[in-house]
Amino acid sequence: MMPNFYLYLASCVLLLALSCQVSMGTPMRMPRSLDSEKCSQCADLSRELVKNVKKLLDNENLFGGLNCSEQRVEVNSKTQTVLACEPNTDMNTRCSGQRNTTFSESECLRNIRIDLEHYTASLQAYKQADLSSTAQDTQNLLNICPSTQWVSSSQVADPKLTSGDPVDQRVHLCKVLKGFHLRVITISRAMGYISAGDHRK
Repeated sequence: MMPNFYLYLASCVLLLALSCQVSMGTPMRMPRSLDSEKCSQCADLSRELVKNVKKLLDNENLFGGLNCSEQRVEVNSKTQTVLACEPNTDMNTRCSGQRNTTFSESECLRNIRIDLEHYTASLQAYKQADLSSTAQDTQNLLNICPSTQWVSSSQVADPKLTSGDPVDQRVHLCKVLKGFHLRVITISRAMGYISAGDHRK
């Protein structure tokens, strides 16, 4: 009976020692946070971008004869923006009513940057209609949010927007724009959350 107790005690001490060692590791170097003025500009630009993408989806000249609302949504699958930009509430504090959220601003912004680069490249590549205004708005959002500039990624346009049958390209544009609309709503909410600064309190 006693040897089992000592074995159990030794196991607990070992686990405790390992936990302490892991938790005392070297902290990672993170990019600087957005200052509040830039954050506010990013939030405003992202809200405008939501409206502009919605206008494109409702554009009869672009999607006349095509029921865009029935097409499925295609989002950039190379990012985790929804997960990275969602504040995670601790289950224990959620039950007690206290507020304790964990949120990695740098990880959220990194995913946003990759998304915006992808959609800018895709909008610029589509040649059957002039999407330059929305592409420029997307690029402006990239330029205004300086803390996302540390990301180095080479994003290429969606190949289905530049090759194949023109009708198929238009159908695919509809799917991509629907995905972009959903993603830019997430981006807008994330920018509003970052701008409010609650995660830094």
